[in-house]
Amino acid sequence: MKTEKKVECIFERVFIETPVDTDKDGKADLIAAYITRPAYTLDGEKVPAVLVANPYLMTCNEEWYVPHDVNREVKVYPQQNISREDVEFDFSAPVGSQPEERRQTAGEAKTAIIDEDVEFECISGLYEHLNQRGYASVFCGGLGTRGSEGYTLSGSREEIMAFKAVIDWLCGRCRAFTNKTDNIEIKADWCTGSVAMSAKSYLGTMCIGVAATGVEGLKAIIPEAGISNWYDYYRSGGLNVPALQWQGDDLDILAKYCFSRAKDADDYKTVEEGYKAAHAKLVEGEDRDSGNYSRFWDERNYLNQIDNFKAAVFIIHGINDWNVKTNQCLPLFKALEEKGLDRKILLHQGEHIYVYDLENSGTLGMVDRWLDHYLKGEDNGVETEPKVLVESNIDQSKWFASDTWPPEGWAYEEFPVDADSDRLTMKDDLSATVYDKAQDNQKEWLDELVLNGSEDYINRIKFVWDPFDTAATAETLRIAGEVKVSFDAAIDKKTAILSAMLVDLGEDQRITAEQIEVEGKDDGTFRFGLEKEPSQYKVISRCWLNAQNRACLWSKEDIEPGEFYHYDMKMVPTDHTLKRGHKLALILYGIDAQQTQRPDTVTEITFIADSIDVRVPVIR
Repeated sequence: MKTEKKVECIFERVFIETPVDTDKDGKADLIAAYITRPAYTLDGEKVPAVLVANPYLMTCNEEWYVPHDVNREVKVYPQQNISREDVEFDFSAPVGSQPEERRQTAGEAKTAIIDEDVEFECISGLYEHLNQRGYASVFCGGLGTRGSEGYTLSGSREEIMAFKAVIDWLCGRCRAFTNKTDNIEIKADWCTGSVAMSAKSYLGTMCIGVAATGVEGLKAIIPEAGISNWYDYYRSGGLNVPALQWQGDDLDILAKYCFSRAKDADDYKTVEEGYKAAHAKLVEGEDRDSGNYSRFWDERNYLNQIDNFKAAVFIIHGINDWNVKTNQCLPLFKALEEKGLDRKILLHQGEHIYVYDLENSGTLGMVDRWLDHYLKGEDNGVETEPKVLVESNIDQSKWFASDTWPPEGWAYEEFPVDADSDRLTMKDDLSATVYDKAQDNQKEWLDELVLNGSEDYINRIKFVWDPFDTAATAETLRIAGEVKVSFDAAIDKKTAILSAMLVDLGEDQRITAEQIEVEGKDDGTFRFGLEKEPSQYKVISRCWLNAQNRACLWSKEDIEPGEFYHYDMKMVPTDHTLKRGHKLALILYGIDAQQTQRPDTVTEITFIADSIDVRVPVIR
């Protein structure tokens, strides 16, 4: 992205009063916000604002990032009888610790201009572009970040309400001060009262969380690779399943990582004990031992508050993003669709990246039109454009356009299961595979899981289907939606990890995540690369389940070894085009060396062949 700077801007820092007192000093926590706005606003002209709620903003505690040990057993639980009502969070209750005293305004200031250099993390070039187009940008690290007060409580109601306070200030509903001590108040009288939020990952997550409060003045959000349900980010089916390549990650680690207030040694001394106590509650609440859905996670499930949404939502997400998976963006889009809210989703072939400069995507132009329409009231027709754009994994110049997802015409087709006997048994034994915990050779493990054809390899059960048999003229087949897997199985232990995978089998030179600069362009335009050598397969999607969570996510069921029970699973939603000549493979397995815990226990799992039912969402 190349931005020509013609509009002069001013840079300010203010401290916004939040409605919470997480550090329990009796006063409302103040959070620093950094504002870049056109200088002409000093003459009375007003502009809309784009807020970036960014807990990484003030740098992070790299040395504090220590993953949990995943080479451990899955804990066995006795029968639980936890109901859905038992784990519901009360969003109407007061938020956390309430301030005991109110600051008394000692004076007022018109500006809070600073001339110091401030180092920011995780900020894209979009905001300089928007400054030049007549928008103010507002960057805020939030609670517990350097220069602010309070504690970092990732995903919590307190964190969300603190960021909501920034919008309240921009719209004239709460106070901000020029510093943390003098009580000199400053108003955002340069703002039109129209605000958007945007950015990627944790930043995009905060867009969704704040929009879920229904705050007035938030007219649009553009979450990129944002989380809508934190449980589904760190857990799956009662198991610890964090982002791919982030084994051992969890919410307590993220909160500690972002608590950059600790970088100011003098400040940290004043809150160290209180912070450690608050962090211990996060560790307790996330409950890695059980992996169950709980009130802690229900608080962090923003889909619970979909009825509050007022902002127009433009979602941008990578189909190949296995950090924040598509089980975050697509359920959000479907919920917005059911509510009839203004919405749009762009699904690209990248991973966890910004795609403003992706060739043939038109992403930046769409962002501009979205903001201009919803914040400035421009009649540019953006709301009448296709609501869904999906980049093809075969041809980067091709985008599927529709108004729903999956698009009209899709249907579930049964994946044929051809079994040699009525009972199929696998042995989940990680030590019998090529995987070596010391080397952590995950790619070799995956290659063996997918490609090994030896009868001696009994660590998985594999079925292969050529879906082109019944479509003589079709050159491609599009899979769009959630793959459903169900079966009856018996386990010889009191618990087990159950996993399933859908794979595109066929030698091909596939698109990669590598970003290749387009020749002849000097503005950052890129396309995705191609594999240097053809690959034999690509994993389309996966799913995971703790066998004790066969009935629900929030309560464990007792397992009698050797008894058959019914299991239902759904894979992470996907959109993948299969070429003629390729086949689909369904793999049933246990421990996922890339995603789940890696216990030493050897578990035998027996399936009733006739019970295995796999449904693939297909567009022919």
